[in-house]
Amino acid sequence: MKVAAIIEYVQDREQVKAIWPAHRAYLRSFLDAGKLLAAGPFVDESGALWVLDVETVEEADEIVKGDPFVAAGAITGWKVRPFAYWSAQESKGR
Repeated sequence: MKVAAIIEYVQDREQVKAIWPAHRAYLRSFLDAGKLLAAGPFVDESGALWVLDVETVEEADEIVKGDPFVAAGAITGWKVRPFAYWSAQESKGR
């Protein structure tokens, strides 16, 4: 199941930047496991979008909850939503 996680950050950019290395290492573990398909911050740095490949919405929620940003209070909220996945990259040449 493909799930979009829409993440909201605190307004204190320095707080977010201080935790960035631990956050990146955490996400890398899911990238390496094939569960993280895409991730990146919004241009205005108000939050981020992750695309996860998980078994359940609850699993996606647990992944977000485990982010070091959550423990440090740098994430103010998030929403996880399953979606019908279609990849333009996968459909090239079809």
